[in-house]
Amino acid sequence: MRKTNTKPVRKNYFFLALLIGVLAFSSCRKEDVPAPSTFTKEKREMLGDQMRIAIAADIVNFPALSYNSPADSTYWYIQKLYNQASNILKIDGQSPSNDRWDRSREWQVTILDLDDVKTAFTTPGGHLYLSTGLLKSLEKEYELYYILTFEATLMHEKYLLNRLINEFNTTTLNNFVQGIPPPPSSPTLEDVATMLGELKFDEAMTSEMDEMAVSLICQTSIFDRTGIISILDHLDEADTKWMQTRRSYDYRNQEDYILNLPVTSGDDCGDFKSNGGYQKYVLDRL
Repeated sequence: MRKTNTKPVRKNYFFLALLIGVLAFSSCRKEDVPAPSTFTKEKREMLGDQMRIAIAADIVNFPALSYNSPADSTYWYIQKLYNQASNILKIDGQSPSNDRWDRSREWQVTILDLDDVKTAFTTPGGHLYLSTGLLKSLEKEYELYYILTFEATLMHEKYLLNRLINEFNTTTLNNFVQGIPPPPSSPTLEDVATMLGELKFDEAMTSEMDEMAVSLICQTSIFDRTGIISILDHLDEADTKWMQTRRSYDYRNQEDYILNLPVTSGDDCGDFKSNGGYQKYVLDRL
């Protein structure tokens, strides 16, 4: 009777077991990646504070106007309006008690001395950046207030966080929060901060944020909610980064559309556009 050679079979079993082990290990490694839902508001605040430090250190890309300058009144004015637009978002009684904004922490405004760039963006956790190029292109208070509510909504509703996660993943962002140095060839905190003004939001996202911005305007102010229409009238997307990264849709400049966006039940929407405050505190100072 001929003897059967079992060595090749055993060798095949060995490689099969090795392959299964590698796949199982890879699967376990993937499970270690934190889910986006674990990135709490506290973590977003901590990440935003670190990004603010990184931005302040990068004076080439982010040359900030000094608070101790003719722009001191500009800072005071825009900060006051931004607080008005965003403070209601911090009253977050519907969220779990371990996932709420720190109400005592101010979402700070920084003006970037960039006349040739028309941009605005926020960090996770609410700090807001506006370029002098964008501010000089606006004319009235209600236009500025629209941008303030839009950016506050973009940050608060996790649009910004989700875009950062898509670009860099939750592990990278969590490591920044925990102070873990990035591995070689991995994005640094400075890389992520630089990307903040470059992240693009498509037409569908912009439409959703417009709806929430309009509602927030009516909740927090007497400002006219059609500021976006005026902005679109005198800003050209070709040289306006804010519009390039928050992509417009065909009917965004139609008054009937904006006025018919839903607002919170019981809110009265105002019609206030300007009493000269924007000219006095922004245009005359920059």
